[in-house]
Amino acid sequence: MAGTARPHRLALAIAAAIVVAWAAGAGLLLALGTLPPDRSGTVAVLFPPGTGGMAALAAVAAADGVLVRDTILPNVVIADGREPGFVGRLRQAGALAAYPPLDIGFAMIGGCTGLPPPR
Repeated sequence: MAGTARPHRLALAIAAAIVVAWAAGAGLLLALGTLPPDRSGTVAVLFPPGTGGMAALAAVAAADGVLVRDTILPNVVIADGREPGFVGRLRQAGALAAYPPLDIGFAMIGGCTGLPPPR
């Protein structure tokens, strides 16, 4: 029994190293992908975890923007602001970051069906 403990520890160490490397890479890509404060237009806005829809809407409105749609993630919304500096104002209003919106089908709508929202 003692002989099998060593391979399991090695496997756990390798798995832990993979998870740490993935998390570091994902964090680096998220940091590099943020839009600069002077940008405007349609953006995906990341708010702190636990931010509700009304708080996100208030932050977007405070930044002189409009809410375009919500996403499958409760703390991420798609917003649009035409005045220069929209992203900087979003950060001042409480957003963690803003990214170019990536339309990957179902993830950018509120539901999980992949269908467009009703009009």
